[in-house]
Amino acid sequence: MNYEIYPLFSKPVYVKKLDLDCHKILKLIDNNFEQAGVKDNINSNVENITSASVNKKVLENKKLKFIKNIVEKELKFYTEEILRYTNRFKMTTSWFTKSKPNQQSNYHSHTNSMFSGVLYLQAFKNSGNISFTDYRNNSMFNLIPKDYNVYNSIEYYFRIEPGLILFFPSEMHHKILTNRSNKTRFSLAFNFIPIGNINNENSDSFLKI
Repeated sequence: MNYEIYPLFSKPVYVKKLDLDCHKILKLIDNNFEQAGVKDNINSNVENITSASVNKKVLENKKLKFIKNIVEKELKFYTEEILRYTNRFKMTTSWFTKSKPNQQSNYHSHTNSMFSGVLYLQAFKNSGNISFTDYRNNSMFNLIPKDYNVYNSIEYYFRIEPGLILFFPSEMHHKILTNRSNKTRFSLAFNFIPIGNINNENSDSFLKI
């Protein structure tokens, strides 16, 4: 039997383990954090919500420029070599997240952004993986497969560890699962938009950023 399966219209998530001194980065985090989200109709069961740095441009700090360079290099590979785009991308926001024991985030997506990403700085066993969900399947038949894979899952999570970096389309709904460890989990998040010519110059929706 010769057949192929195409993950048509898929949401490509880039995952890579980097060789980083995460302890060095952790020392550069200040303690100015705020609640990262609120409860809503979808996430009404979220009680202990994680926090995010008040500063939403932390990678503009000269001391963290080396991290910004690494992140942008990985994004360039993702967008050019995997997705085959020719546009450059600009980082718009960057912030630290902190998840104490028993905390989690609600499902959310990022607006005013094309690609988002996260770099894990401190993570332990059961300290809260990242989970993605697809709300488009809410109106479909709720069939239960005998086992789950990337083709039939409406929720999917990645095991996190220090130095792991992920990139994904910003419209993907994601959350931090509950930190079941007794230690604090830290990560660094960022958003990007494309710059240059957007669409064909003859198009009525042509845009130059």
